[in-house]
Amino acid sequence: MSAPAGWYSDAAGAPRWWDGYGWAEEYRVPPDPLPPQVAPGTSSRTVWVWLIVLLPLLSLFPLFLYLDQMLRGMVDLVALFPTSGSAPDPQRLLAAELSLIFNPWLLVMTVIGWGSAALYVWFAFLDARELERRGFAAPFPWLWSLLSPLVYVIGRHAVIRRRGGKGAAPLFVTIAIQVAVFVATMVWTVVLMFQVTAAILPGK
Repeated sequence: MSAPAGWYSDAAGAPRWWDGYGWAEEYRVPPDPLPPQVAPGTSSRTVWVWLIVLLPLLSLFPLFLYLDQMLRGMVDLVALFPTSGSAPDPQRLLAAELSLIFNPWLLVMTVIGWGSAALYVWFAFLDARELERRGFAAPFPWLWSLLSPLVYVIGRHAVIRRRGGKGAAPLFVTIAIQVAVFVATMVWTVVLMFQVTAAILPGK
């Protein structure tokens, strides 16, 4: 009597579908094994990941100063063009344009940006090493921090969840900071448009 239809091990030991009369060509794909799990309650929060999360705040102060000076410079530049249609004074126009290009806070932001990029990589390396010490096998590669600290934090969180670890706060704080910077940039853009419009149409 033939065995009922179902999954059985064939002669090679592979799980294969038996239709009740013979072996079908369909094989069962074994599920992916779970990655090595950490001890329950193992925290993934390290001082290094918090430094990666909070380091962008270092550039916010010079960023706002740069945007403020840029806004003033653009308003001054627009104000040089008289409403009568005559050409503005060349020397004053050149000085206004140079003040926009050679903004000292732009240099400060550039230096902070390069320094922060180096620190992101260093902190990510130390973070990955600390996670390995806590039992997280094969943590998210720290070299991804070269692309973006946000990419590293997101990938890190995904790997930690698969390992059974806890600690989603760094991811949430990172997203909150990114959203806040985006909103602040949009607000500044709107303010810039109103200021320039007011400079062009002072009587309206």
